[in-house]
Amino acid sequence: MNQPMSAHLADDLLSTTADGWHSFYDLLSRRLEAVGVADSSFFLNYGYVPTDSHNESSFAIRDGTFNANSVRLVFEVIGSLDLNDRTVVEIGCGRGGNSRLVAERFSAQVIGIDMSAEAIGFCRKTHLGDSIDFTVGDALDIPLADESCDAVLNVESSHSYGNLPKFLSEVRRICRPGAWFLHTDFLSPDDWDFVRMRLAKLGFSTGDDRDITANVLASRDLASSNWEQVYGDGNARVANFLALPGSAIYEQMRAGLLEYRILRSQLRAPATSGPR
Repeated sequence: MNQPMSAHLADDLLSTTADGWHSFYDLLSRRLEAVGVADSSFFLNYGYVPTDSHNESSFAIRDGTFNANSVRLVFEVIGSLDLNDRTVVEIGCGRGGNSRLVAERFSAQVIGIDMSAEAIGFCRKTHLGDSIDFTVGDALDIPLADESCDAVLNVESSHSYGNLPKFLSEVRRICRPGAWFLHTDFLSPDDWDFVRMRLAKLGFSTGDDRDITANVLASRDLASSNWEQVYGDGNARVANFLALPGSAIYEQMRAGLLEYRILRSQLRAPATSGPR
């Protein structure tokens, strides 16, 4: 008998193993295909709803846009950065919605990388274009050359890697001097302190560090009520994965035990020696 998707997740979501995440996302891709919603399921992020005047997206979102809250989160992460004529790498691209959005909004070359072969297979047949490409890869061993990109986008994915130091070192390795690391996720306050410290040691300067937990919770309050039908698994672990109201992840964010933040950090150019 096939195991349900929830069998691969830990009761404490952040304790799920790398293999567990891998199996879960492969099964999720197959499930979305099986229930006929694959072609409209480009985004898996929790989304963003404006709750005050402090919003940084430079793009208007048309009324009626599908998954508008998820689109808005990506735009908030980018903020006012100009990614035109840049090579942008998304680590943890999932079903390709974020990467496609960047490719459509900017004249950028976009490379989406994800550990799930099922998700990458979907992306390759769905998001077509000369400026976008997808490849299977590990966030802890990114399959790109040193100094090969101008921006790294990482949306709601780093909590699943199990080794933040290694991931951040890999981001540093593939970034050219002056490149941006655009990072958003839910982590504990201690983990965020570590990320800041590690990025500084790696040569990044973090100019924007913003807590958007309230905006993300507002988005989860609007989450679809038909999730059990779509996911085919009503287990509380799946509700937790989706951060539905009342789930452990939702309540931990509401209590401040987890913070959903946006960090925009730029790799400093190496110092040049002056004339002798």
